[in-house]
Amino acid sequence: MRQQPDFARTVRSLLREELLTAAAELTCAEGWASVTMGKVAARVGVSRQTVYKEIGSKPELAEALILAQADVFAAGVAAMLGVHPEDAVDALVAAIERTLTTAQDEPLLKAVLAGAYGEAGELLPLLTTKSDAVLARAVETLTPLLADGYPEVKLGEAEWAVCVETSVRLMLSHLVQPTMPVARAVAQMRWVIGRMLRD
Repeated sequence: MRQQPDFARTVRSLLREELLTAAAELTCAEGWASVTMGKVAARVGVSRQTVYKEIGSKPELAEALILAQADVFAAGVAAMLGVHPEDAVDALVAAIERTLTTAQDEPLLKAVLAGAYGEAGELLPLLTTKSDAVLARAVETLTPLLADGYPEVKLGEAEWAVCVETSVRLMLSHLVQPTMPVARAVAQMRWVIGRMLRD
């Protein structure tokens, strides 16, 4: 029997996506400190209570925004698996390079990293001192993807998880505190990732 689509779940997913988009736009335009659940609700055309029901509190909204960016990175890695099906190092490094390069022009990340209007609030720590959720999302999403995509790499799932977490930690470090050109940072990460996967 053909399973009917879960329309309620689809609608909720679309609503959540709209709420996060609205919050990101407000953050870029006004700064995170100026974002309120009421403003997000008004931008989407729903009640403030709906925002609380779908997202939660403002700190939970901050985490959802950052995790959405983590999902974009995971999607980038998945895309690079298709471009570099024979080499896990090339795939990971290409995804990292794209992330570091596009971050320079991505409005939300620029707002988070620069601290729009002089403040970074609850957002920046989610990429630095409170990055547990981002790292966990990356490990959960990418570990099976890489393990299945590159069976020739002789790593168990736990070892792949260490590789993913280490790579993402390094990428976040270069993202948040860039001390060198992207090309040099990518070259360093290629060496580190190569040592993990090829030695």
